[in-house]
Amino acid sequence: MVYVSNKKIKDLQAQKASDTGKFLQQMKKRSEEEMAAALAAANNLPYIDLNIFPVSVEDLRSISEEDSRKHGVALFQKNGKEVRIALLDPQNEDSLAYVESLKKDSGWDVHLYVVSLSSLDKIWGKYASAPLLQNLEAMKISLSGDDLVEFEQKFGNLIELKNKIREIPTTKVVSTIMAGAIKMKASDIHFEPQEDGVRLRFRIDGELQEIGDFPADIYRFILSRIKMMAKMKINMRDIAQDGHFSVDMEEGKINVRANIIPGNHGESIVMRLLDQSDVMLTVEQLGLRGLAEELVQKQIEKPHGMILTTGPTGSGKTTTLYAFVNKLNTSDMKIITIEDPIEYEIKGISQTQIEKGRNYTFAEGLRAIVRQDPDVILVGEIRDEETADISLNAALTGHLVLSTLHTNNAPASIPRFIELGVKPNLIAPSVNAFIAQRLVRKLCDCKEAYEPAKETLDSIKKILAIISPKARVEIPKDVHTLYRPKGCAKCHNLGYKGRVGIFEVLTITESIEKLILEMGGEREIAQAAIEDGMITMAQDGILKAVEGITSMEEVWSATGQTDFLEEIYEKLMEQSLSRSILVMEDDMKTISENISSLEKFAEFIAKANQKEIARFVFGASLLLGVGDIHIEPEEDGVKIRFRMDGILKTAATIPLDEYPAFLGEIKFLSGFKSDVRGGVKDSRFAIKLEQPFEKITETKTDVRVSIISGGYGETVVLRILNKSAVALDLNGLGIRKQNLERILHAVKKPNGVFLTTGPTGSGKTTTLYSILGELNDPEVKIITVEDPIEYQLKGILQTQVSEKDGYTFATALRALLRQNPDIMMIGEIRDEETANIAVQAALTGHAILSTLHTNDAAGTIHRLLNMGVRGDDLATATNALMAQRLVRKLCDCKEKVSPTEEEKEKIEKVVKTISEKSGVQVPAVESIYKPKGCEKCNLIGYKGRTTISEVLVVDRDIEELISMNALSSQISDKAIENGMITMAQDGMLKVLEGETTLEEIDRMVGE
Repeated sequence: MVYVSNKKIKDLQAQKASDTGKFLQQMKKRSEEEMAAALAAANNLPYIDLNIFPVSVEDLRSISEEDSRKHGVALFQKNGKEVRIALLDPQNEDSLAYVESLKKDSGWDVHLYVVSLSSLDKIWGKYASAPLLQNLEAMKISLSGDDLVEFEQKFGNLIELKNKIREIPTTKVVSTIMAGAIKMKASDIHFEPQEDGVRLRFRIDGELQEIGDFPADIYRFILSRIKMMAKMKINMRDIAQDGHFSVDMEEGKINVRANIIPGNHGESIVMRLLDQSDVMLTVEQLGLRGLAEELVQKQIEKPHGMILTTGPTGSGKTTTLYAFVNKLNTSDMKIITIEDPIEYEIKGISQTQIEKGRNYTFAEGLRAIVRQDPDVILVGEIRDEETADISLNAALTGHLVLSTLHTNNAPASIPRFIELGVKPNLIAPSVNAFIAQRLVRKLCDCKEAYEPAKETLDSIKKILAIISPKARVEIPKDVHTLYRPKGCAKCHNLGYKGRVGIFEVLTITESIEKLILEMGGEREIAQAAIEDGMITMAQDGILKAVEGITSMEEVWSATGQTDFLEEIYEKLMEQSLSRSILVMEDDMKTISENISSLEKFAEFIAKANQKEIARFVFGASLLLGVGDIHIEPEEDGVKIRFRMDGILKTAATIPLDEYPAFLGEIKFLSGFKSDVRGGVKDSRFAIKLEQPFEKITETKTDVRVSIISGGYGETVVLRILNKSAVALDLNGLGIRKQNLERILHAVKKPNGVFLTTGPTGSGKTTTLYSILGELNDPEVKIITVEDPIEYQLKGILQTQVSEKDGYTFATALRALLRQNPDIMMIGEIRDEETANIAVQAALTGHAILSTLHTNDAAGTIHRLLNMGVRGDDLATATNALMAQRLVRKLCDCKEKVSPTEEEKEKIEKVVKTISEKSGVQVPAVESIYKPKGCEKCNLIGYKGRTTISEVLVVDRDIEELISMNALSSQISDKAIENGMITMAQDGMLKVLEGETTLEEIDRMVGE
């Protein structure tokens, strides 16, 4: 027998020349599973955690236990010639030699996996599974007190039966076996004659458990006793027989359905124990959650339509339907069932049973039932075209039909229905919901927690990451621990006790209906359903496993959906017609408590639940007056950066595996299909507040979205069009009084051009919107052409360019001039055509407001001349040109300091050039201010932004220079002489006034 002991691991660590040894040394403080995963990676082999992977004992026995233990390997999966073998030490020569011999001798295609010692121990334990009764008897030794008393009450008679079976009357043997099965919550009892005796097994929580063996001679009496109780023919031994009887217990009556078939070594008996309490569940007790529970509750209250449960035999379909019937079973409802057979009797409803001998099939029964005027019809199973057709017609004609189908999952039910002859256009109006389900065993309280490897956790996170926010379930932010069975007296040493359902609920949404009509496949339907909020059985199971309700092994075994889900990771996100996200007042209060600094906010986001991240990030952007949010995936995480007062700052980082859900939420808010990637995508949505909060007076804020593909995934930039943060008021922009007067004088002229210029993000559009607010009057017609519309303004006709539709600035201008506006705002003059139309419009009696990209006001003139505008037209048409920048304002926590000689010289050099005609009183250069940082400014030292500007009024002197095609410097000098305050001068004045810093002015306009 070969084990890898701690000594072996130390030996491996000692091999410093070996990559494996180095890796183990690095991993020595990690969990056992982490060590195995690291060892696998070091040897370029896959890792697997067999604590969560279902292993077939039949496959396991393909190699003997002796060889498996001797060579430190285990065969855990076999599919034809393809086999998967686990090994502990990928460098063990003996193990590798044995695997090579298997390849050669058996012709197997072998795939090797590295596993932990606990994984191998678990597999090796399956070779010698002792009968359950033997395990219970061994467990008795370790019990005492109340535990021992309870154990004796439950299993004392059963253990005594095993030891004294020949001394006990047959009647008592049968009753003891029945009582033992009922106490152990078994659903079936199996008597299986073998060559050397009779094996007794109980099906407990869906799994067959071996109880023990009985002598063949005793079994003859047991067989006769059961035949007599079930009213079967005792002397008939070569035919199959069915019968039933009931057993009275303290807890109530248990009905038993018995079936006997002949076999090689005698007649085999299976008894199904039908406990009425098993099906008297409420809908709430089924295990549904979130949107799935809401949908089911809603659908069963509808007066008509079909609800179909789907899954293999033993998956709990009938129990679910009975739960629906129990809810609907009121005095004003008539419910009729047709079953095969009737397993549980329910008071207050009419139950019928098919009888093939009398040609009373599901189809025939249905035809008869609809004439009985039922409100609800339960059809045991839709097996054929005829039954499907009648059920469908019943659903369409005012009945609620409950039934079952045999498919693997909910989306597969739609193609199956079409295969049964149902017309695709009838599915949407007739079917309320398809519910797929499985039953998984619940872990007993004796369960043990363990740390799975990162690979396992990554797989779990990927599968959970694609759950749509519309599913309305709580997704755990961090998964560090899983649970596995242990075994105790309360769970009969099985580690599990009871079962719970895992579900997926598919309703016919608009997108699903479209796919049905287009004959979409199962995968397409599944993808659309997940985007619409469906949780798959695997996802539901994983959530229950993470919560410790069940184990991952149970989930993998029951569903087998994980490959599909991982395949659509990062592709499947929710999609909704909703284009806004609601941030509640409680959210804003929580955010407000965590934004005293960006470091604190980053910690807050790191601890936030995955579903809350979007709300918290958007809410914080409003509170902090953020201009843009940049979401940038990188190699080791996703950075969320805020542009605050023009500066990008990292606000938070989220793990890569959480990004698909966050990105998905942004995509669905933007109206994008989440499975479409690549290119550039632009859209909008809104952030809505439950009510105004603190200084945020607007309850709706528009967001402009831009998504592009990057090296590590899609990058998102969100422009927050926050009216509360951006004062659309000329007096609130920080424009110097003298410049503001010049602006108002220019824009209030009945015609002429007024342009603002500067780079992107310099506040040009905000200035124009503020000017429009000043000019907006019921007697004035104002039309805008924008790209895109950023702020909605009442009383103004706003239009948006569309390159795709050929609606450019130039074509829009031509069209809108025919609307005879008084004032037109053009988002940007980009080309020669737009420039010339704008100037001609100004010359023909319209006031034109627009923007241009140049460095300063004087440079605007030559930019327009280079666009082909005639100098004399430009001189005549232009009223004023404004250049501007936004600089950060100092917070009130600022510190007053004396300038250095160098700083003093720099400031004086600029302010001494201010003309007396400007109307500005220049202060002495005695003190300036530096940023400090406090809670109000998030420890940054700056809070908000202000405008530095220059306004070049086109007076007669400037007109003459334009006509002479003078240089920009000549135009600028003349404008300064005539009283223009340059941006640099305006900035230095604001430095001396304590509004900003010298560093800010240098950053924006240079020396």
